[in-house]
Amino acid sequence: MRHHHVTLLILLTAAAAGAAAEVLPIDSDRAVELVLATSHRRDAAAARVDAADQQVGAADARRLPTVDLEAAVAHRSSVPEAAFPESVPDIGGFVLFPNIQDTYRAGVALTQPVWTGGAINGSCEAARHDRTAAAAEAARVDDALRLEARTAYWNAVAAEASLDAARAEAGRAERLLADARALRGAGMAVRADELGAAARLAAAQVRVIDAEAAAANRRAELRSLLDLAPGVELELTDRGGRLPSGPPALAPLIAEALATRPELAALAARRDALASRSATVGAPARPQVSLGARWDVARPNERYLPLSDEWNTSWTVGVFAGWRVFDGARTGAEVATLDAERSSVEAELAELERRVALDVETARRTLEATLAADTAATAAVEAATAREADSRDRYGAGMATVAEVLDAQTELAEAELTLVRARSGAWIADAGLRRAVGR
Repeated sequence: MRHHHVTLLILLTAAAAGAAAEVLPIDSDRAVELVLATSHRRDAAAARVDAADQQVGAADARRLPTVDLEAAVAHRSSVPEAAFPESVPDIGGFVLFPNIQDTYRAGVALTQPVWTGGAINGSCEAARHDRTAAAAEAARVDDALRLEARTAYWNAVAAEASLDAARAEAGRAERLLADARALRGAGMAVRADELGAAARLAAAQVRVIDAEAAAANRRAELRSLLDLAPGVELELTDRGGRLPSGPPALAPLIAEALATRPELAALAARRDALASRSATVGAPARPQVSLGARWDVARPNERYLPLSDEWNTSWTVGVFAGWRVFDGARTGAEVATLDAERSSVEAELAELERRVALDVETARRTLEATLAADTAATAAVEAATAREADSRDRYGAGMATVAEVLDAQTELAEAELTLVRARSGAWIADAGLRRAVGR
């Protein structure tokens, strides 16, 4: 399961021999690939599927005959021999029950169920439904990991973009401070202008520090999710320059989700397993039939009379039938309990279908909103960029105050951060819609 991870570590180790730092180019699809190859949660889910497979095999084995080998050796206390008195004509002194203290027995028994009242069929069906539920749970884990990987990737991209915006803001503040100093030297600005620009630069530098820490944390979170070594540097190759496509119509998405969401499949399998177990639990109330055969070799063999301290063999074949006609209504109560649990699961399934439809609708609307927000945010950045450039030019010409330039730079910084959030939010919303639909 971890061959992708092993291959990656080999490549990174080889690269480390010729480079000071290990750099791993990655996009959101590669992040998904890596998390599926390295996740311990996925390993645990796969182990549960393997366990369910073994349960299916164990249930199927109940259809086959069972063979038991037996052996016993025992030493018993001494007892008086039972013999006819010597005075009895013809058989006087004959030992009827000898004092045999050491006994030996070995045998083989074969049992083949013929009719179990539906117990075997019910257990086989229940095991298969449990296996289906385990596989659906494994698919749910995969879906959750895909969403986590894409979300972590785009959060890291957003943090990097926020850092770029903070650095750009600091660069503009540096240029403004340089302009203020030059204008003051030329007698065209006052000390308050220079101090205002210096304060803006200091505030921008603080935001750069915060953004650097946030970007490092987001990268660490992504690296941890992908189970990569701390020394691996991630190169985020998709920086959100493009946008996801708009979502299709709502009705097909809901239909797809209801058909593919693994949570629904798991709950439906659990419901069906309860129905099968109901048949298994009710089996004792119906006749049971089996075939049996046995071969024994014993010393003494109790089927040989009179008993003698000798080895003798015996065998038995037969058809065995039984029917429990009264158990105090216990079987009926157990069946009713499982039926009630199945009704509960059916209600949960209906409720989950409602929530799935709502998840799809809200996820689709969120994607639409983020795409619209990106359009508006892009226009806001363009307008704020033009205003900041114009205000700086006017300030250089002595036609605007430094406060006007500071306001324009603040507006531009906020617009850039809004665009970063909208663009990364669009990709996260796209991942959320994929998860809601069950892709």
